[in-house]
Amino acid sequence: MPEFRTWNLDQFKDWIDMCLHCGACYARGPIVPHNWRELPPHEYAAPHKKCPPFEYFKFKNHSPQGRQILASLIFNNRYEIDEEVIRSFYSCTSCAMCNDICIPYQPLYTVLAMRQEIVEKGLEIPSRLKKITDNIQSSGNIFGRKKHPKTLENFSLPETGEDIFYSGCYATYLQPETALASVKILKSAGIDIAHLGDKEGCCGEMLKQSGNMKLFKKTAVENVEKLKQAGAKRVIISCAHGYSTFKNDYTNPHVVGVLPFEVIHITEMIASLLKQGRIRFSKNLNQTVTYHDPCFLGRQGGVYAQPREILAAVPGLTLKEMGRYGKWSYCCGAGGKVTLNAFPEMAKETAKERLLEARAVADTLVTSCPTCLAHLKKTAETEGIDIEIVDLSMLVATAMELSD
Repeated sequence: MPEFRTWNLDQFKDWIDMCLHCGACYARGPIVPHNWRELPPHEYAAPHKKCPPFEYFKFKNHSPQGRQILASLIFNNRYEIDEEVIRSFYSCTSCAMCNDICIPYQPLYTVLAMRQEIVEKGLEIPSRLKKITDNIQSSGNIFGRKKHPKTLENFSLPETGEDIFYSGCYATYLQPETALASVKILKSAGIDIAHLGDKEGCCGEMLKQSGNMKLFKKTAVENVEKLKQAGAKRVIISCAHGYSTFKNDYTNPHVVGVLPFEVIHITEMIASLLKQGRIRFSKNLNQTVTYHDPCFLGRQGGVYAQPREILAAVPGLTLKEMGRYGKWSYCCGAGGKVTLNAFPEMAKETAKERLLEARAVADTLVTSCPTCLAHLKKTAETEGIDIEIVDLSMLVATAMELSD
């Protein structure tokens, strides 16, 4: 078996056609890790609905198992990469639930490898993804904005320091209130936080997700060098996608390797500061909330407990879990921003299902990813689903009564 996260189809040659075709990754029950006569342990009991593109398209080629079969046929020169193959591999949300179900074969990495194959062959990827790649190259952000907003200007943050806040594209350009809340919390806890300002560029996650590994590696090396020159010992990230990209993808020896600084998500930081007694709440919120685990923070980052520890500490909050939560949390549909851009209708329907699941147990949905927040908010508005959607950092700032 190849080292994970090398994303090259050649690395899969010895095992890509070894799928057992059990269907656990998208339809039937879980893989039993011992034999078929005993019930599986709880941690293997994945929900019935687990793969958003399969649930939406209803065809097996949009499932992890179907993609494994396609990849095997293509690798063995028995099938050509055509438009439908490209649709199949780019409809994956990269939620990684299939990886937690199918531990031996990790289907998501076949998807990433095939996307790289598609790009390296010069084939056409979905047009909106190509546009995002062009935006990153020309403007350093996924939106193609030429002017860097002064989101954190009022804080007069230094551009060098040991603790650097990395805001990311969504918090910088679309959800600045999440970046503001995060910095307020850190400063109130006595953290000497710095920010790269207009020197901060896109983390490159969309390049990796699209399959452009050459440009992704270039972006990763440049970002790490900027942070290193700024004196970073710890990089605090509010974006779940940026967090996973730095912590999981930059550290790939084929990309950057060992990083010269620690990478920590804002929820991990807040939970740690709470335990140290450096954060105190003064406002009773008196709300019933549910928490949506972002795929890139939960399954791909292993951060499940900290957000719930924070919610448990907020006065007046009652947490009620949805049916699918934690390890088996359902995707919001944004799909690492790939499906949001390439398959917006699928992304909307997936978000709608998640919102209705949340609305059944609570009046407020809390999450800790600017992309999830923006996508869920927009879907709630367009679909008329009456539920408040709040970023965890913003909720914490409210409970701390931090001034605007």
